[in-house]
Amino acid sequence: MPTEATEFTICNSMLVEIPYSTVLRAIKDTDSNPFEMTIRCQAEWSAIAQCVNQGIDAHLEACNLQDQDSYDNGHCSVTPHSLCVLLRRLGDTNYRATDEHSADEIWDAATSLQSDILMVLGIDDDGQYIGREAMGLE
Repeated sequence: MPTEATEFTICNSMLVEIPYSTVLRAIKDTDSNPFEMTIRCQAEWSAIAQCVNQGIDAHLEACNLQDQDSYDNGHCSVTPHSLCVLLRRLGDTNYRATDEHSADEIWDAATSLQSDILMVLGIDDDGQYIGREAMGLE
């Protein structure tokens, strides 16, 4: 008997599950392919590094596709599906302390970065895509 494919979700800082399809729609509507960002916070960069360096995870997904995604010296260019994976991982990774930051500091930076990316895409704290204009960004 065929079963329906389960859609992966991203758990935001409010513990709301956001389907990948919501993020993919926001990426399309905001013309954010690839999604580009510059990271200036060392704790955020540590969080990204730990998320990206996991390789393929238990969901059988990766967020660093060769020749498509770039994470280089604070500059990121991320394809749509990889951004979904990165957003999921920012919220569910068990971070390790570095020489500069405790695991809690990296967790705080990661969840803040996840919230900021979702906001830039026009996704509110309730996990609904409402658009950039409704969020006061345009």
